Amino acid sequence: MNNTRDTGVELRRLQTLLDAARLLNSTLELKELTQIILDVVRTEVPVDRVSVFVVDRARNGLYSLVAQELEGFEITFPLGTGIAGTVAATGEVLDISDAYADPRFDSRFDQILKYHTTDLFALPVNNRQGQIVGVLELLNRQRPITAADREFLLGISVYIGLALQNAWSHRQVRAGGQFQQELVALRDNLAEAEQISLTSELLGLVVQEISNPLAVAMGYAELARDVQPQPEKLRTYLEKITNGLDRTAAVARNFRRFIEGENQRARLSLSTVLTEISNLRAQRWVRLNIEAALIIHTVADVLASKRQMELVILYLVKSAERALLQSEGKRELRMLLSAEGKNVRVEIYNSSPVDIPVMQTRLSKSPFSASSEGAAGGLDLAIASSIVEHHDGRIRVERQPGGNSVILELSAYSDD
Repeated sequence: MNNTRDTGVELRRLQTLLDAARLLNSTLELKELTQIILDVVRTEVPVDRVSVFVVDRARNGLYSLVAQELEGFEITFPLGTGIAGTVAATGEVLDISDAYADPRFDSRFDQILKYHTTDLFALPVNNRQGQIVGVLELLNRQRPITAADREFLLGISVYIGLALQNAWSHRQVRAGGQFQQELVALRDNLAEAEQISLTSELLGLVVQEISNPLAVAMGYAELARDVQPQPEKLRTYLEKITNGLDRTAAVARNFRRFIEGENQRARLSLSTVLTEISNLRAQRWVRLNIEAALIIHTVADVLASKRQMELVILYLVKSAERALLQSEGKRELRMLLSAEGKNVRVEIYNSSPVDIPVMQTRLSKSPFSASSEGAAGGLDLAIASSIVEHHDGRIRVERQPGGNSVILELSAYSDD
């Protein structure tokens, strides 16, 4: 009787494998593929959550495709980091009964997700050539994982690997033609934005410095015109001086309006900006041995200038990089996009104990006298803070356990 029941289970699982293989190869869209993986795995091995990670060889990292019941959530981190990164680097299967007792487990993600991982089972996903192309993680099992479960998971992982590689290659090919062009365009836009923003900030200060003495001169000119008796020639001179001051003041006002309106605001997705910046800095992070992670929650758009927000986030990331380069410890950089009430929140965390300069919304001295890296960083942050202030947002520095965070908050976009 037992043999008959075991044979029935084996036949059913074999049929499940065949059905799954057909389903997995029915789409090249990653979103559809990951949903199929979730359905197939959880039907046979009851667990609370399933996550799939794809190995991105081009960036020497892992990219999350699934975070169960967390629509729009994404994680990227270096190969060899964490449980999934270890499996991807070594190819070993990890069955961890107590996640928090394992030093490779990164509890930060639980904190961010407001979730508690008790146990996990992680296995590599291979392509036809035996190369690891992804990692499958099963979290918080509802019953012990049996030998038959392991055999099923190893069997299904082959089909997952083939489908995953095809879908990822399709995505890369589809995006590859535009990726380099987008990076070049982004670099050019950022360079132009940096030049424009700095120029605008300086010219704004010049206009302000001009406006004050202009007002004083115009006041004294009016007082001089009231002095009697007044020779005709002096009256003519004062009239010309007043007209000249009026024209100069009008030009200053128009120029200020031009500066303030140079970047039109529109509905903007900060997740797009963060992803672009992450792609732009990825190779530099690898070169500088910085372990970077990008964590994106689904949040509302904001009303902002894309060019200026690119510049703000670039400056915040560069500030974190500078702090890490002054630290002798492990270099970790984390970018987190989340919602905070009615606000959209961007946190740039770095693991360096080096303090980030206090940001000022006004420049206290000419940037042309800033010759040191620290002074340059202070100028970057002053410009970033000024831009955010003009967007009715706020930016602040917070000390964190083992490092610092710069936090940017903007109001969520509303049609009302």
